[in-house]
Amino acid sequence: MNDEPVICAYNNVDWYQAIFRSHGLMWAITDGVWSSRDNAPPYYSNAVTLTPSGQAAQIAQLRDLQAVLRGRWSVKDSFDALDLAPLGFEPLFDAEWIWCDPSDAPAPDPGGIAWRPVTTTDQLEPWEGAWRKNGSPTQTPVFVPNLLADPTITLFGGYRGDIVVAGCAGNRSADSVGFSNFFVDDAEEPLAVAGAIAQVARFGAGLPIVGYLASDALARVTTLGFRSVGPLRIWVTGTG
Repeated sequence: MNDEPVICAYNNVDWYQAIFRSHGLMWAITDGVWSSRDNAPPYYSNAVTLTPSGQAAQIAQLRDLQAVLRGRWSVKDSFDALDLAPLGFEPLFDAEWIWCDPSDAPAPDPGGIAWRPVTTTDQLEPWEGAWRKNGSPTQTPVFVPNLLADPTITLFGGYRGDIVVAGCAGNRSADSVGFSNFFVDDAEEPLAVAGAIAQVARFGAGLPIVGYLASDALARVTTLGFRSVGPLRIWVTGTG
């Protein structure tokens, strides 16, 4: 079995746990499925698979979860190994886990955008505002102040003067550092992607950099040292 997508999935769940913990939400891991019976923050699934085997037990766990949750919720099938259509789910999107060895990470851009970690509530508000504006609209706060106290997490802001024009998140696990939640004003894109990855690589202190992306974003990072290591699929219920 290829360990790389498993490492990616566990890093992603570490990020989930940090987000859910910051909101005071609960979770459990049973039969290779991370799951929460609480209402998930926007853009987060209520279940994530952690192993490409044991599909029957995973399906049973999802059936149990389905008996509790109401409304629209999603499952991250981390290995594109499940058929959830019989449970009433439909595919939302497909993506690829990505991996960058630390030696292949890009160097920080010497000019243009100034990257700084978000360390205070005053810095967090404009960072999340820019994150919403650039592709993640929601009225519900996702990044709450106590997330900033988690030593495994850093949010990075890319600034021109005092204005946040780009950003990303990094989360450290035992075997990897996650790169996620990248956003950028369109005009800044040529400078921002490599700079964001360089910040996460530095935060990871020699760990491989992992995450997941799809379509054009996936093609963009393959020119910056990343490679695809396995597929995943997000499944979503209806609105009932």
